[in-house]
Amino acid sequence: MAGQILAVDDDAINLKLVSATLGKEGYQVITASNGKDGVRLAEELIPDLVILDVMMPEMDGYQACTAIRRNPKTMNLPVMMLTSLGSVEEKIKGFDAGADDYLAKPFSPEELVAHVRVLLRRSVRPLAEEEKKVAAKIISLFSLRGGSGVSTLATNLACALSSIWNEPTVLVDLVLTGGHSALLLNLPLRHTWADISHINDEDLEPGIIRQILLQHPNGVHVLATSPHPEQNEYLRGEKVKKVLEILSDSFSYVIVDLPHDFSDTTLAGLDAAHEILLLMTPEMAAVRSAVSALETFENLNYPKEIVKIILNWTFPKNGLPRKGIESALNKPIDIQIPYTADALVQAINLGAPVVVSEPQSPLAALYEDIAFLLSKENHKKVKPPAPTEAWQRVVKRIQQRQSKKTS
Repeated sequence: MAGQILAVDDDAINLKLVSATLGKEGYQVITASNGKDGVRLAEELIPDLVILDVMMPEMDGYQACTAIRRNPKTMNLPVMMLTSLGSVEEKIKGFDAGADDYLAKPFSPEELVAHVRVLLRRSVRPLAEEEKKVAAKIISLFSLRGGSGVSTLATNLACALSSIWNEPTVLVDLVLTGGHSALLLNLPLRHTWADISHINDEDLEPGIIRQILLQHPNGVHVLATSPHPEQNEYLRGEKVKKVLEILSDSFSYVIVDLPHDFSDTTLAGLDAAHEILLLMTPEMAAVRSAVSALETFENLNYPKEIVKIILNWTFPKNGLPRKGIESALNKPIDIQIPYTADALVQAINLGAPVVVSEPQSPLAALYEDIAFLLSKENHKKVKPPAPTEAWQRVVKRIQQRQSKKTS
């Protein structure tokens, strides 16, 4: 049997269509004719997938999805919404309710089967016990000025580290007033920081944290922020500190996407970091913000050697010269990212980071090289037992650069 699927729809014809289509593929389809029964059966059966129609009396699909997400027994079940309303607003409403996928009616049987297969493959795999206690390297990305590309770099860095080392990697979004880590990876917000906002810090444990992590097919896990800022307002630095400690025992790499401030939650992300990436753009306001950030880091007694300056060229020309920026900072720029607006805009709109969607592209190569540079020293020194394609690409580029230097 391919798996058990719960289909919920008040239209008997639609239920027969879904049942017949999926039944031919070997799935066992259980049906319910209203949202309340669907929520009840989801808890009783714990199916492999729930398919919800949106337009139902008493409890519509959005309400049913929200109820499924709030129940600890069903919170991780994949959910697909079926609707005749195909607007962007309706899709956003569905994803906000916690849906994993959205299929507009009328749909072909082939479309339905394809979506079901993808959802079942993307189901979150809980971390195994043997993956614990791995002593993570924590890398925090920060800028005091918006538009520096912090979230884009954080997302691509996390994906690149996962691809290179095939090691547990988690991206932690701490931009509490509008974080986009899940959006950049095209992941539905089935769980966020808001799910643990009411839990006492001392009651937090690995099992609880694992339940709220999203997972990308690339292998990266994501601790996302709620799209509703008011749901994040009770998050405090002590809770962030505790969560980062828990994640550090379960993941090899923890990438922290920070907001443009020095709030207590931001400081928790900076305090925990083994490496701080300070992003800036080549313009005067960004230089002033970077100088201010460096002064604050010094006042906080962060070791200078853990702070890396990354110059992100976010516009095509007329930027300040690199030497002038380094003089103002009294610190060399460690990495420069070239102007690549078109590629990044497309990646953001599609929720497909370039290191995943275009691994052979020059920009993906740069992100992979940055990830390798920032990797654990013990990882860089030893060839992995089963080298990944990403690792092989990086090493090949290193060898080519060394060859050019000696020729």
